[in-house]
Amino acid sequence: MPLIDPTLIPARVLSRKHVDELNALYDRLEARKVEKIVVPEKPSGFRPSNLARVYCQSHLRRCLVLARSAYGLFFIENGLVSLMTIRAIYETVAVFCAFERQFLQLVKAGTVQEIHDFAQNKAYATCSKKMIEKHGAQVTATNIQTDVAKLKPIRRKVEEEYDFLSEHTHAAGFGTILYFAEKLKTEDAYVFHDGGPEPEADLQWILVGIKLLEGFEKALDRVEAALPDLSARGHAEKQ
Repeated sequence: MPLIDPTLIPARVLSRKHVDELNALYDRLEARKVEKIVVPEKPSGFRPSNLARVYCQSHLRRCLVLARSAYGLFFIENGLVSLMTIRAIYETVAVFCAFERQFLQLVKAGTVQEIHDFAQNKAYATCSKKMIEKHGAQVTATNIQTDVAKLKPIRRKVEEEYDFLSEHTHAAGFGTILYFAEKLKTEDAYVFHDGGPEPEADLQWILVGIKLLEGFEKALDRVEAALPDLSARGHAEKQ
């Protein structure tokens, strides 16, 4: 059963052809899941390649869960939560693409030890002050807006889109009132609705967020393509 039911998507929102493309994208990503990764490779015990695979698999699952949730929640009138979830897709793709860029640079020009340290630190990256104090500044997560800004090659207006999603999903008064309350033109009063002022616009955002996973897929392809040679290098250096 496809993620997106074409019969529920008006043609004015997205064509059947593009709905089919999004379903195919989701199915390709779903097919890449694995159940288990043993980190030390045999016989050398080399770890960086499979640490990178753990990172990839975890972010893959996060993308799939977010896409599935955003779509499903919309149809039970939880459009606001769908938008929160789409915002999380922007963040997840941004973080993964930042990892991909740095990882491939190190694979090309770094030492095996540098690659190992990077993969391990990214696997445990955190915003928790307690964890940073315990494990060191190298596990500090990058500011998410910095990573989002670097998605411009994928989506030209990504910063504006992310700002819009942030404003409309934040608990601040403006975004909250904007979503749930409508100011009447005839009197100084508001009427309220649970589904948001423009449900069709919310649906468009969900589809845009799922399409952003194309960028994740391409970054995942590049990381995984580099891992066999990295493993071979690790085995050779161990010997």
